[in-house]
Amino acid sequence: MKKIYKISEFSPSISTENMGDYIIKQYCDEVVRELFGEALTVMLPTRERLAKVSINHIGTSDYTFVFGTNLLSSNMKKNRQWNINIQKALECRLSSIHKSDINSLKKINQALKRNHIILMGTGWFQYQTEPSNYSKLLLRILLDPQMLHSVRDSYTQKMLNKIGIKNVVNTACPTMWRLNEEHCSSIPKEKADRVITTLTNYNRDLDNDKILLDMLLENYKEVYIWIQAIEDYEYLFSFPKKIVDKIKVVAPSLEAYTKILGTHQIDYIGTRLHGGIKALNCGCRSLILAVDNRAIEISKDTNLPVLDRKTNINTIAKKINSNWETNIILPKENIQVWKQQFGKEHS
Repeated sequence: MKKIYKISEFSPSISTENMGDYIIKQYCDEVVRELFGEALTVMLPTRERLAKVSINHIGTSDYTFVFGTNLLSSNMKKNRQWNINIQKALECRLSSIHKSDINSLKKINQALKRNHIILMGTGWFQYQTEPSNYSKLLLRILLDPQMLHSVRDSYTQKMLNKIGIKNVVNTACPTMWRLNEEHCSSIPKEKADRVITTLTNYNRDLDNDKILLDMLLENYKEVYIWIQAIEDYEYLFSFPKKIVDKIKVVAPSLEAYTKILGTHQIDYIGTRLHGGIKALNCGCRSLILAVDNRAIEISKDTNLPVLDRKTNINTIAKKINSNWETNIILPKENIQVWKQQFGKEHS
């Protein structure tokens, strides 16, 4: 009889209004289905403290994955992208021990050797200094010491290596794993007549974002904006009415975004990383304007089409009015090695 796996998932899509977190979950869930078939899955929060029931799920799961997003940090005590402390980490580490075995040194030793909490395309929170001793200890307790961890860029791998966590491979973000040569060759090289953009409320730059919106209105017949988080909508109204009135708003849902991308006759030019990656997955020519380390670091490794938001607007305009090929360089061997540790062959 075929084994049914139980998989727990630390998911950033719990208690969030950022649609980018739902994009991450969508593609990570696809990886879980590829690896384990129709598994029983349990979602665990990253932003909220773990309850006892969640810790029990970790103890009874075959594997627990940490989905994407930039929740690793040099100061895990302050930057609570992953809201977990050392006490909860120890409880997770020992969660597989049954009450009847609590006094068994052998069982405790086994639990300490294996944890089965595994990173899947996780990233580091901004450019930071050396990880604190607290962060080093917390991550060493949390992360399985034997399984390979998947991170989304070389910078994250370097920071984990500094902690002494060497069982790490750079796989790029799982949201990109479909962007192979065949798929990229189908993405248009020429500029479309329409464009969809995004804004980033938590990293506002009124001057550069206004210049961007003006430039898009000058170079495209129709300009749409996808609201990836509700504060993006509020931020949109920081700009002059004559700009806002010319832009068509797409509802803050994956369904609405996927529908407009599905027409294919539309470019993506915006500041949201996963908004851009989703557009590439839907076959749309895309240019991501980086507002922080995430897009920049992934682009260094994979050739993801990225320019800094502060790039001269004439350079951005020249780029979008030229023809270019989308040529994503995926770390295929690393992705393969990471998948194969789960006991199956993957093409």
